[in-house]
Amino acid sequence: MSQRTKIIIGVVALILGAAAIGWLYFQLSPDAWDSFVADMSGDNATSRPAAQPVVQRPSRSAGDLLASGSIEAEEVTLAAELGGRIVETTAAEGDNVDAGDLLLRLDQATLLTQQEGAAASVSQAEAGLAAAQADLDRALAGATPDEIAAAEAAVLTAEGAVAAAEAALIEAQFGADSARTIEQSESSVAQAEAALAQAEGAVAAAKADLARANAELARLRAGARPEEIAMYEAQLAQAEALYLQPRTSHDELINHSVSGVPEEMARYQMQAAAAARDAAQAQLDLARAGASSQEIAAALAAVDAAQAQVTIAEAGRDAAEAALGQAQAAPETSEDTVGRADAGVAAAQAQVKVAEGQLAQAQAALDRLRAGATEQEIAMLRAQVAQADAAKQAADASRRALELQLERTMLRAPSGGVILERLAHEGELAVPGAPLFTLADLDQVTLTVYVPEADLGRVALGQAVDVTVDAYDQVFPGQVTHIASQAEFTPKNVQTQEERVHMVFAVKIRLDNPDQLLKPGMPADAVFGA
Repeated sequence: MSQRTKIIIGVVALILGAAAIGWLYFQLSPDAWDSFVADMSGDNATSRPAAQPVVQRPSRSAGDLLASGSIEAEEVTLAAELGGRIVETTAAEGDNVDAGDLLLRLDQATLLTQQEGAAASVSQAEAGLAAAQADLDRALAGATPDEIAAAEAAVLTAEGAVAAAEAALIEAQFGADSARTIEQSESSVAQAEAALAQAEGAVAAAKADLARANAELARLRAGARPEEIAMYEAQLAQAEALYLQPRTSHDELINHSVSGVPEEMARYQMQAAAAARDAAQAQLDLARAGASSQEIAAALAAVDAAQAQVTIAEAGRDAAEAALGQAQAAPETSEDTVGRADAGVAAAQAQVKVAEGQLAQAQAALDRLRAGATEQEIAMLRAQVAQADAAKQAADASRRALELQLERTMLRAPSGGVILERLAHEGELAVPGAPLFTLADLDQVTLTVYVPEADLGRVALGQAVDVTVDAYDQVFPGQVTHIASQAEFTPKNVQTQEERVHMVFAVKIRLDNPDQLLKPGMPADAVFGA
């Protein structure tokens, strides 16, 4: 080996030895390496301004591990569930918000109108349910004594109408029999005059009954007064007196053994007067008991029956007047007279059938009240209650759905934090699912660093870490909360290409940030204790 070669080998050995010694020195003193790099780049103490503050880094021993990364915060992207025009925004970027705070409100005009309609539907459904339940309760409870008394009074009124119609039929039949006699005599004229007087009396009595029925209806609607009760008592006394007259006449005919048409007419007049007396008694009882909806209905029925009696009595009077005119005038052809008389008989028979039908209806109503509701009627009423309840529940569900829709037009903060970004403004249209705000919780942040594979054994879950940032001259205590289970290449944001090809493990460090000094994106250094 030549002398020159030996010299070259010696120089190389010296250089390698110096490099090894320097590498070992800088490994044991990282601060010396930082000072060396600063001196090489010209950033030494003499070139810095005298007033520049120096950030005190956490001291570390030769066994500590240093890693760098950036601050991260848990971010939540907020979006609207519904679409619509934005009418109000209450939060701006940088605002601190609490959970439940209103951030944004959409136009609610259409939904508010629908809510009013839903509320009206609920009220209507509740009223329907209350009415159906009331009907069922009445059916289950049965008829009250007042309702039965009103129904009995209606039956009495209907019986009186039947009696009056039958009397008119007998009168019409008598007129028809008289019409078949062509000869006119004084006796026939007298009979016609008597029939007319009797018919006029029936009209007067029927009108009196109608007036009493109308007065009774008005009294029931207005409420009975002491004077009205006294009036009904007087009417009852009058009806008693009116009853005594036909009864006395009928008794005299019986005592004198008078039969036939006179006795029948007197008997029917007595029955009609008895019905009027009973009706007056019933009206007095109802006035004393006080009016109910059923009593008003019975009074209306009594008015209708009294009006029917007036119509029948007036028809009888008209027939009697026609018969008297025929008796007084020159006789017409027997065919015309008999035809008119037969028509009067047919009309009277029809009136009897109408009165009998009304009596049957009144009696059926009374029987139903006495018997109570049938099982089928109870079942039908229960079904109506169930249907009304279902309608109410459906209306309630519609109202609740609209209330939920209205709540969804207001975007609220799901948790406390800081608004990092606002993407919506008043007047814009919000699209369902489109981001409107970005919210971050800065009370607790995370620092993610990357530890080389060779140093992973020096990191453990729960390990205490000291963190510093360039912005503040203080140390932030942290704790290791996550260590990646799989190695990866150093991320691209690492400065040098040589370091980016190393295999590293991501380590997350949790930092309490009550004063919110640490912001997302800040570079930070972490020192892991030995």
